[in-house]
Amino acid sequence: MVKPHPSRTHSGPSRRRDTASFAGLALHRDLIGKAFTAIVVAFILSAIGLNTFLARRQTHEQENSVGTLHEWGRLKRDLDQVQQIMLDEHGELNTLIGTRAFYKRAPYYFPMATLLDLTNDARSGCRNRQDCLSRLDELDDLMRKLGEHSQALAVRVNDRPGSVSLGDPELNEIDAYFYSVLEHVVDVRMEADATLDSVVSQSSSDAKWVSNALLVSGFTAAALLLVLLRWNARIARRLRAALRLADSARARYQRFFDEHPLPIWIYDNESLKLVAANGAAQRSFGYQEEELLDMSLEDVHSADEFDRLKTFFESNAGASFGETRAAGVWRYQTRAGEQKSMAVHHLNVAFEGRASTMAVMVDVTLELAARAELFESKQTLEYVLDHIPQGIAWKNAQHRYVGGNEIYAKDAGLPSREALIGLSDHDLLWGTDANVAQNEDVQVMSGQLTRRHFERSAIAVNGSEVWISETKLPLKDQNGHIVGVLIAYDNITARRNAELVLRLQGRAIDASINGIVIAEVRTERNVVIFANAAFERITGYSSAEVTGSDCDSLFQLTGDPQKWAEVRAALDQHTEANVTLSCFRKNGERFWNNVLVAPVRDEQGLVTHHVGVMSDVTALVEYQARLEHQAKYDALTELPNRTLLDERLSEAIKRASDANSQVSVMFLDLDRFKEVNDSLGHRVGDTLLASVARRLQRLVRSTDLVARYGGDEFIIVAARASSEQLVPMLERLIAAMTEPFYVGERELYVEASIGVSTFPQDGADADTLIRNADAAMYLAKSRGRNGYQFYRPELNRAAAERLQLSTRLRRAAKTKSLQVAYQPQIDMVTGRIFGAEALLRWHDAELGVVSPAVFIPIAEETGLIQGIGEWVLRTACEQTSQWRAQGLPPIRVSVNVSPHQLERSDLVGVVRAALHDTGCDADMLELEVTEGALMRNADDAARVLHDLRELGVKIAIDDFGTGYSSLSYLQRFSVDRIKIDKVFVQEIGRGTEYEALTLAVIAIAEALKFDVIAEGVETDVQRGFLVEHGCSEGQGFLYSAAVSGDAIAGMLRSAAAQADLRQQGEYAD
Repeated sequence: MVKPHPSRTHSGPSRRRDTASFAGLALHRDLIGKAFTAIVVAFILSAIGLNTFLARRQTHEQENSVGTLHEWGRLKRDLDQVQQIMLDEHGELNTLIGTRAFYKRAPYYFPMATLLDLTNDARSGCRNRQDCLSRLDELDDLMRKLGEHSQALAVRVNDRPGSVSLGDPELNEIDAYFYSVLEHVVDVRMEADATLDSVVSQSSSDAKWVSNALLVSGFTAAALLLVLLRWNARIARRLRAALRLADSARARYQRFFDEHPLPIWIYDNESLKLVAANGAAQRSFGYQEEELLDMSLEDVHSADEFDRLKTFFESNAGASFGETRAAGVWRYQTRAGEQKSMAVHHLNVAFEGRASTMAVMVDVTLELAARAELFESKQTLEYVLDHIPQGIAWKNAQHRYVGGNEIYAKDAGLPSREALIGLSDHDLLWGTDANVAQNEDVQVMSGQLTRRHFERSAIAVNGSEVWISETKLPLKDQNGHIVGVLIAYDNITARRNAELVLRLQGRAIDASINGIVIAEVRTERNVVIFANAAFERITGYSSAEVTGSDCDSLFQLTGDPQKWAEVRAALDQHTEANVTLSCFRKNGERFWNNVLVAPVRDEQGLVTHHVGVMSDVTALVEYQARLEHQAKYDALTELPNRTLLDERLSEAIKRASDANSQVSVMFLDLDRFKEVNDSLGHRVGDTLLASVARRLQRLVRSTDLVARYGGDEFIIVAARASSEQLVPMLERLIAAMTEPFYVGERELYVEASIGVSTFPQDGADADTLIRNADAAMYLAKSRGRNGYQFYRPELNRAAAERLQLSTRLRRAAKTKSLQVAYQPQIDMVTGRIFGAEALLRWHDAELGVVSPAVFIPIAEETGLIQGIGEWVLRTACEQTSQWRAQGLPPIRVSVNVSPHQLERSDLVGVVRAALHDTGCDADMLELEVTEGALMRNADDAARVLHDLRELGVKIAIDDFGTGYSSLSYLQRFSVDRIKIDKVFVQEIGRGTEYEALTLAVIAIAEALKFDVIAEGVETDVQRGFLVEHGCSEGQGFLYSAAVSGDAIAGMLRSAAAQADLRQQGEYAD
């Protein structure tokens, strides 16, 4: 292999000193040979034949040497052409990559036919040397592979224009084969130089040998001395010609090194000092040759780059001599401080006997910048395409996708836009419609389809239906030829939905029950441009009558200028307003109009219109007025209710305080009203209350206030009334309440109990005065009713006792400390116990025994009766089951149901659950309901009783005869028996009036086929009367008071034992 000369005085490596030395040595040897030939001419004559043979042979060898030099010279010229073509084409390839010219010329880079012809021509210079031919074969193989990759790149460019960019793997493969070809060219040329040296050396050696032979045989060939000298001179000339040819070849190689267009330098592997550099390297880096040869690689690299370079050298330290390899791209620093990027290839060589490396560099600074710029442009384009709201893609003439943005790829069901390239519509989400899409593409590219905009439905990736607006345009190349189609579409689902919403809104506006007016904002005017049908229906004015007029003209519709001014201000200030106006219709009818005015702004926020929505709220306003009236007035009596009473009384107290006068509060509660209400029903009771209210209003002064406090309670507020004035008023009230009230054909009587409190001595506020008057009213009730009482401080103690009793009862109900006692029900003829009534008893640890007449009303007032009643029901059912489990004769247990329980919607469910949970048989349970409770709501009561009897439960009417029920009502109820009230029973034997009532009750029971039982039987006279007249069942102290369940069990056992004794006596008889 040829090594560049180490001389630093020339522009590069030189072989001139070697050539001169070789020529001088040859001349010296030639002179010696000639002298020796002259001396031994005699001997040459004797060996003339031999000399002739040797001379001819030497001539032939010299001719062969000259031919070899010519053949190898042609080989080097051919390789130079190969190298130049490769450098030119590769440089143009790197310059034009990514441009339209690149795609145009892609198939024609690296003309393989020309290159292979040159290498084929160069084979003749190998002179059948197998190693040379092998190197050329390897060179051919490398160039063919380079051509294959180039052709593959061209095919891909034709199929997918735009798919090749800098950094493409195919381009990297081409670069690798390009540098391999250059390395083989350099290797073959260096071998050619080595061959030339060998030929010249061999020729010189042969000439020396022949010269010596001629000297030896010169004496024997004296006659041929001159001829021999001539031949020797001729040989010398040929040798000099060969030396000149070799020197010319070395000079050409030196010129190739110095004039090579690529920067080349050689550096020592150990010291990394530069030992040779060509002109291109000097120009590229801005240094003179002497400057470069005083530098090392560290001087032309930045610190970090040099550290990376040393790491690279360490990892490649084992490379063998003559091995070439790609070293990658490195950044170098020029003398001007400019950074250049070089693609470097290394060749391991020997220079001055030291291991060195020849570096061939290609400046790729502009290429990398172009790649970066192209990449940035591509990234920018891709960013723009990916962030516009449209889906965009383009296809070639074969219907294959060449590119697209992310929106299009995702809508096609693909993970990225790269996955779209190379696919057809058949491969995408809409594959079933691919033929239609491709037919449209063909028509667009051929110009047959004039309409290139489509609106159509499509199926989204999630399976939902969407609407798209699609545009297709033909794609043309630089020559105007159509090469594909561009597709762009918008998802217009929202727009179509908005249009649908607008249409629906338009229809809704037309169908709206509210009047809607739209006014356009003009200079100092708001001109009506639309009014819907509801506006005409509400106002009587048609849309035509108001369209074009100013909103101020609508002022004539309203009779409320102050409220209209609010609307006018909202229009002027572009704000919202919501007012209720008193307006007039076209026919003069007055109505209430709720008007909502709101501005409408455009995209810039400017108000362009006003929308007015009007609603006929006449009914609502009237309803609100009624609600306001109802909030302060009692709906039944039209008297002020508690709310208005509190306001008026507080105002009266304030006025009295200011005037140092008095205000009296009279709390009136009706006596016996509950009996009327329970017996005759709520309707009669309500009518009675209204009559009471009217009578009270007639009895008081015009300055006094009569209010309904609740239920059958009324309050009268009398301002500036002294005690002397109050007493006559109270007497009139009591007397008036004793007068009969007429409800329909009924003549009803009630009484009143009145309590009086006075400001300021009995209280300083409304609540205190009412509370103290209430306490005085209860005192009046306790003293015989139908009277009045003035408040005294000690009355608060009674109220406190009542509160204490309520609290202790609540605690007793919660802790289950109440008791259930059972009064036996007796067959008064045989004495047999057939049933028992469950009665509630309360023994308080502090209060002692509390009468049911005291705590039952409190339980009803506080609502405790619901829980207590259910507990009594379950306890009685459990007791019945226990008696049965003990083997006692079955008896029926009766449980009282309060009016509040009867009114519960879930009473039937409560009874059903109690029977189920306790195991009590339904026919062993009897529920007692008072006559008054049934008449409070006869229809609901009849339904509940029917459902209870469906369960198998027996029903009894308690306290029969004390209410206002009629036979017609009794026939509606599902009743098994009636109970004669103890009030009637206790008068038997004392007077005929109650005896007649008792007989009437028995007769009614017989007529309605009800069983009958008397309660409160305490004497034999009472028992005898009842049995005599058909009532054989009874209960009372004559037989037993209420006792415990165990006591009842004892009675049953005793009765059973007596029955057994009687039966045994009968058997004995």
